[in-house]
Amino acid sequence: MTHDEFMDLDPQAAADKLNALMTEGKSQDEAAAEFELTKPDLLKLNVFFVKDKYIARAWGGYTSTKATGNEGAGELGLGGSFKDIKPVS
Repeated sequence: MTHDEFMDLDPQAAADKLNALMTEGKSQDEAAAEFELTKPDLLKLNVFFVKDKYIARAWGGYTSTKATGNEGAGELGLGGSFKDIKPVS
C-alpha cells in the first residue's frame, strides 16, 4: 500500500493497519515508516498513539468545529456573556 492509498483510509482502518504491524513486532516508528507517515499525516488522519497502540479519533469531541450549545456554560449559564457579570459590592 502506498502512502497516498493509506492517507485515503478512514481513521479506524488506518489505526488497525498500524496496530497489525505492531502486533508483528514493529515499533511505533517502524510501523509509521512502513507507509512513510509523518506526525502531521497521523494528525490529518485523526490517528493518535496512546498507551502503546494507535487509536482513531481519540479526542473526537474536541476536533469538531460545530457549536455544541455549551459555549459560555458555567457560572454564566448557557449562552451567558462576561458583559452580564455585575460587580460585587
